Amino acid sequence: MARTGENGRTMTDLLLPDPKISISDDGTPVSGVSGDVYFSKAGGVAETRHVFLGGIGAPDIWHKRGHVRIGELGFGTGLNFLVTWHDWKASAPVGAQLDYYAVEGYPIPRDQLRGILDQVPELAVEADALLSVWPVRVGGVHRLLFDNGRVRLTLMFGDAHGALADTEGAVDAWYLDGFAPSKNPDMWDDEVLSHVRRLSAPGARVATFSAAGAVRRGLADLDFTVEKRPGLGKKRDCVSAMLPGDQSEGAFKTVAIVGAGIAGCCLARALSSRGLDVTLIDKAGSHGAGASGNPAALLAPRLPRERTALGRIMASSYLYATRFYDSLAREGAAVWLGKRGGLALARNQDEAERQSRAIAAFGWPDDVMRQVEAAEASSLSGIETQMGGLWFAGAGTINPPEVTAHLSSGVELLKAEVAGYKKQTGGWRVTTRTDDDIGVFDAVVLAGGTGLMELPGANRWPLKANRGQLAYLRPLNAGPIVPITYGGYLSPEITLPDGLRGHVLGATYARRDEVPDTDWDTLRPEDEVQILGMLADHLPSIDGIEPMGGRVSLRATIRDYIPLAGPVDDGLFVLGGLGSRGFLTAPLLSELIADQLSGSPLPLEADLIEALNPGRFT
Repeated sequence: MARTGENGRTMTDLLLPDPKISISDDGTPVSGVSGDVYFSKAGGVAETRHVFLGGIGAPDIWHKRGHVRIGELGFGTGLNFLVTWHDWKASAPVGAQLDYYAVEGYPIPRDQLRGILDQVPELAVEADALLSVWPVRVGGVHRLLFDNGRVRLTLMFGDAHGALADTEGAVDAWYLDGFAPSKNPDMWDDEVLSHVRRLSAPGARVATFSAAGAVRRGLADLDFTVEKRPGLGKKRDCVSAMLPGDQSEGAFKTVAIVGAGIAGCCLARALSSRGLDVTLIDKAGSHGAGASGNPAALLAPRLPRERTALGRIMASSYLYATRFYDSLAREGAAVWLGKRGGLALARNQDEAERQSRAIAAFGWPDDVMRQVEAAEASSLSGIETQMGGLWFAGAGTINPPEVTAHLSSGVELLKAEVAGYKKQTGGWRVTTRTDDDIGVFDAVVLAGGTGLMELPGANRWPLKANRGQLAYLRPLNAGPIVPITYGGYLSPEITLPDGLRGHVLGATYARRDEVPDTDWDTLRPEDEVQILGMLADHLPSIDGIEPMGGRVSLRATIRDYIPLAGPVDDGLFVLGGLGSRGFLTAPLLSELIADQLSGSPLPLEADLIEALNPGRFT
């Protein structure tokens, strides 16, 4: 666990300080905290290539293995990452993968970072890509994807001690670049170096600009073989080091994913981008046939008053999901329906108070989330509201069929009803209800929504099927231009499944014992009345309401509302219990499972990974 600060929050949860950068007369960026330089404007790129890439044995390191995991202490301006990515792109084999993990306690504001990187034109393409997705400057893990998912940057914003303690995974090579030990001793102490050792894979390499005796002795005491190398320019020496052991490739090559909803399709994308051979298996024989087949999905979090584990998972999922879906849109997918933005309406004064506390608890800047009064809420949403709420500029209405189709493009999809999976020599054998073999796979991921409840061993998890009914409305006289949530939700005007224009109004939330068997998967008039009543209660200004049918789907929910995401056995994983938050959580939780399969640094803090652990109920 990470060290705790005031109010019992982990160090990576605290709002992050400004690095107070100044630019010297020759254009060199200087930290106002340590007083040290980030890099020399005249020779920064050459220094990175000599000290760090040369110190870890690049490009040989990525010629010898298809997947390289690099860690850095002190991300700073991102120069080391950008040079590494630039040179990796130029020389890595086809199908190669790059994971880059970095810790930074003083993230540079985007506009200032842009000004610094503008001085390095050789890296303009990579710098523009980084700046376009530069995350909010709040503590925690931020996962960024580049080159269609082949390059994954995991930024851990926070104090190095707490950040490293919160990290799980393995690293093949390290850049130790946290300013000079004399000016920033906390980055080089025994605790930090012991975490470097803990996270290092067999045969891991280390490169550092510092040749200080304390650094060399610290690495040697942790079993690294240390050697001095000639420095560059005025720096006489630098250091490289290596652990004993052989670097091996991942054990998993073929993966079966049971279920082709949003969870399964996000997993297919995450695993395929890592070069794995993926097979989707779904009893409907198509993607998004269940709850993921609704005509609209709303992307906006509901954050609690305090930084609970569930709240932090939702917050991290939202920040990642907005970047993820924007990346799909840049690839040409018609992801977004209508205007961007979303309003979480305060249903009453207690809800307004909860929203105020959520803003204070999560520390997001106004351009991500801000509280608005009724007048501004009305202006932003396009309809009159009686209450204010939370405005999420990056939220929006997602097109589920388009998203699931795009994510699963190029992935083999089998129509079969999986009934069993058995571990055997060589992998996992997957079978149907008629005991027919589907195949043997290195790994299996169970991601079948409510279908998960019918599989062997599912009784270990307190899963329940939840029935959701939504209604389709003809275009309203004055409908919203963005999605609005208020316990229920109302979409902007979109194209409905029958080709007509209208709105999606949702949704009921009923357990199995609350609905007669005959009505479980059919439309019920009383449910339509219920959701129309909720709309009238919270948005009474809306008129011209004409329902015209709807849809029923089932969602798998779990007792503590925290999804299941992680390993069940060696080679067996589960992603389930997403409830009504599948489009919010599936992108990030798929990255988590893909990293667990590949042994890479994970995209969430250790305590959140434990909270998601499927074994927590046994």
